[in-house]
Amino acid sequence: MPGLKSRITKRTVDAATIPSDGETWLWDTGLKGFFLRIYASGRKVYAVKCRVGGRQRIHTIGVHGSPWTPDEARKSAVEALRRASKGEDPNEEKKAARKALTVADLIDRYLADGPETKPAKRASTWQIDAANLNRHVRPLLGCKVANVVTKADAARAVRDIAVGKTATDQKTGPRGRARVTGGEGTARRTRTTAAAMFAWGGEYGLVSGNPFAAVKLASAPVRERFLTKEEAGNLLDAISDLQAEAACSGTFADALRLLLLTGARKTEILGLRWSEIDNARKLLILPPGRTKAGGNTGERRIPLSAPALEILTRRRAKAEEAWHDEAGGESHTCEFVFPAGRGQGHATGLWRAFVTVCTKAKLSGLRIHDLRHSFASFAIADGASLFLIGKLLGHASARTTERYAHLSSDPLQDAVNKIGDRIIGDNRGAAIAAR
Repeated sequence: MPGLKSRITKRTVDAATIPSDGETWLWDTGLKGFFLRIYASGRKVYAVKCRVGGRQRIHTIGVHGSPWTPDEARKSAVEALRRASKGEDPNEEKKAARKALTVADLIDRYLADGPETKPAKRASTWQIDAANLNRHVRPLLGCKVANVVTKADAARAVRDIAVGKTATDQKTGPRGRARVTGGEGTARRTRTTAAAMFAWGGEYGLVSGNPFAAVKLASAPVRERFLTKEEAGNLLDAISDLQAEAACSGTFADALRLLLLTGARKTEILGLRWSEIDNARKLLILPPGRTKAGGNTGERRIPLSAPALEILTRRRAKAEEAWHDEAGGESHTCEFVFPAGRGQGHATGLWRAFVTVCTKAKLSGLRIHDLRHSFASFAIADGASLFLIGKLLGHASARTTERYAHLSSDPLQDAVNKIGDRIIGDNRGAAIAAR
C-alpha cells in the first residue's frame, strides 16, 4: 500500500495524522520494509514487509506503546528481516507462540504488563481483577490454550462461578483468610474482567479472539436503599451509643459519620490523608489515583459541611496530641486520618462495625454504599439538581447520576398542580373535593 515516508521516531509516530476511515501506512526511510499502520480508530501498529520464499509477507510487530517503542519495534523488524533472508517466516514463530499460550499464561502477562498499558486504571482495581482471574478463571480454564477457548467454554466457566464451583476458604497469612464464595455478582464481575483481558491480549497479538465478550448475563439487580431522615438519625444515635459503650472505636464511628455527611466512597474516606484536607476552602482534594472517577479526569474535590469539618478538626487535635512523644520530647505523625489499629496503613474492617451499628439502630438491608445513596437522596429532597448531585458524588458520567432521577419531583406534575391551583383556587378545590 502506498503511504507516507519519514524516519519513524516517537515524534513522527505521535504526530502521525489519523485517517478519517480505513488506514494509512508510514514507511520508514532508514530501514527498508519497516512501517507503521495508522488506523481510523487511532490505533498505531508497527509492522515489517519482507519476502519469504519468493512471496511477500507482512509481519505484525505490535501496537505502539509499552513495550513497543519505535526503537524496540525497529530491532524486531531487523530480526524479522534477518530471518526472512534465511527463508524463515517470522510469522510462524508468532503463530506457534499464540497456539501454545495458555489462559494461565495470559493471566500472568495481563497482570504483569497490563498496568503499564492502562495508566488510568487504579492499583486497587488491578488487585480486584487479579483476585477474580486467579481465584475463578485460573482454576477453571488455566490449563487450556487461550486461542482454543470457545464461547461455550467461557459461558460454562461463568455459570460454574455463579453456582459456586470455585468457592474456597484458604489461609492468606497468620491472621487472614480468603473466603471465596462465587455467586451471580462475582460471575458478572469475572466475565467483565476476563473479557477485558482477552481484548488486551488481542490488541497485543497474544490471542486471536475474545470468547468472553459474547457471553450474555442477566443484568445485575438494582440494590439501592435510601435512609429516611428518621433512620439517619437512628443510625447516628446508634454510632454515638456504641462509641460511648466502647463497642465501636472512634475511628470507625467517625468514618461512618463522614460517609453519611460527604457521600464519599468507603475507600476515599478510609484512605484519607491529612494532606488531602483543605480546611481553608472546606474541601477534601483527592488525587486521580485515589478515586474511582480519577484517571485522566483530574483530582476529585469533596465539599465539607460544618459537621464534617468539625469531625476532621477534632480528629486532628486528638492525633496531634497522640503524636507527641512526652518521654523524648519529640513528635511524629501518621499520614492517615483513620490509621490502622496495628501496623502501617489505614484502617480496615469497617464492615463489622457497620453491621453492629445497623443491628443497634434496627436497620435491615443496609449496605455501607447505601450511605452514599442516602446522601444523594437528602440532597435531592433539598432541591439539588441531578447535575449538582453528579458533582457532589464525583460521577464521571451523567448517566451514573440518572439513577436518582426518580427521587426528584416531576416537573410536569409540579406544573400541572400549579395550573390547577390557579384555575380552581384553594376554596373551590375544597368544595369540589367535598362533592
